[in-house]
Amino acid sequence: MTSPPEQSHDGAVGPVPAAAVVPVLAPWLPTQRWYPVKGVATRVRLVRTVPLAPGVASLLVDVARASDDDTASAGTPLLHVPVVVEPAPTDGRAAPASAVGTLVRDGVEHVVHDGARHRAFWAAVLAGARWEDGGGVPGGAPGTHGEPDLAGARVVAGEQSNTSVLMPQVAGGAILKILRTVAPGPNPDLDVPRALARTGWHGVPRPLAWWSVDEAGASDEPVELHLAILSELVPRADDGFELACAFAGRAASFAEHAGALGTLVAQLHAALRRAYGTGPVVDAAWLVDDLRARAVRAAGEAPILARREDAIARVHARAEAALAAAGERHTLPRLQRIHGDLHLGQVLHGTDGWRVLDFEGEPLRPVAERTRPDLALRDAAGMLRSFDYAAAVGRAHGTRWAADARDAFWTAYRAASGGDAPTPGGAGQDDLLAALELDKALYEVVYEVRNRPDWVGIPLAGVDRVLERTTA
Repeated sequence: MTSPPEQSHDGAVGPVPAAAVVPVLAPWLPTQRWYPVKGVATRVRLVRTVPLAPGVASLLVDVARASDDDTASAGTPLLHVPVVVEPAPTDGRAAPASAVGTLVRDGVEHVVHDGARHRAFWAAVLAGARWEDGGGVPGGAPGTHGEPDLAGARVVAGEQSNTSVLMPQVAGGAILKILRTVAPGPNPDLDVPRALARTGWHGVPRPLAWWSVDEAGASDEPVELHLAILSELVPRADDGFELACAFAGRAASFAEHAGALGTLVAQLHAALRRAYGTGPVVDAAWLVDDLRARAVRAAGEAPILARREDAIARVHARAEAALAAAGERHTLPRLQRIHGDLHLGQVLHGTDGWRVLDFEGEPLRPVAERTRPDLALRDAAGMLRSFDYAAAVGRAHGTRWAADARDAFWTAYRAASGGDAPTPGGAGQDDLLAALELDKALYEVVYEVRNRPDWVGIPLAGVDRVLERTTA
């Protein structure tokens, strides 16, 4: 069972002193993967404190550039920063990995912990969560209720936009996803899996519970602000990207796995259509104009793209012609709900095959943008780009590893989509896919220029591959 926060010398742990904690967090926050503003001086403003237990709270803060005036914080991303504050150990023990810094409170030194890595916060969240079955906190087996058994619980390693905690003894095996960038209203990472589960599709881990607080909406009506989601654990599952990198590293073909993944993504799109219906056919003129505008912005932010602008324009011209031909045949693709940020890191491979997860999309974009209908082919393009990254990390240089994986994925996706495919079909399908894959690669070039310059060669090679294939 989980122990409560360590008590102070007078036997009490009081409310989290949020005003004193924020300055302790300030130098730590910019070092985190999920911090929204990189490379410039920023300021952090406390928006709200959500107490959970003595010494345990969630802080909601917003971030703005230090040069901005106070009004600039309105509309900036809202960050969820869980904290646990407890007296510092006096027995010489080293600070745990969750420790962020210290503060003095009532003459006693206290440690400020990243609550997302602390068992006291995990237990408090589970105690306050809303459960899908309407019950209380499940213990070590399905159907039992009481205090959670956090034996073996651990934070998932690696870079993430959120923080995930494996809980093998909770509800027969679960994973707690602590959301870091939050916004009022339905969270797609809860809403979409629940909707898919209701259709009977089992290609997504089933949500078990969620923790939220009420926020005032535009009409002053309370709306939920989701802060954490608990989902079923996929047993003995491998992260899709890590699995692909391992295959690439030993020059083992990933084609069979990629083909199964293509089938899964086609099934996902069909399930999303059942759950949410379809939208109108794509506005071809708007789509091509948008792709062109995004390419211009990318070239402006990554000058390395400048000499490729003419070839990029030819890819867009081919996509425009393909969409025009599809319009004449009345086969323009319809918009629909999609995943929105699909790549190998968003899927798991378990004993019963692939599962797809993380429907939150790009968390820094407004929810309305992330959830609006789009082209299903965007998801396919994102997955195709991901094979290039796996090949590079796995050092499968100078081989057909990535090409074989892409071919297997795309062949299986088209076959599983069949007559229900939300695409223009024929050669036009390939031209539209190429334009969307190029769009994703250009986005990746800009990202790597900003964040990991040593990696920029990976998406740049993808840009050149698309350009060579479509302009030959």
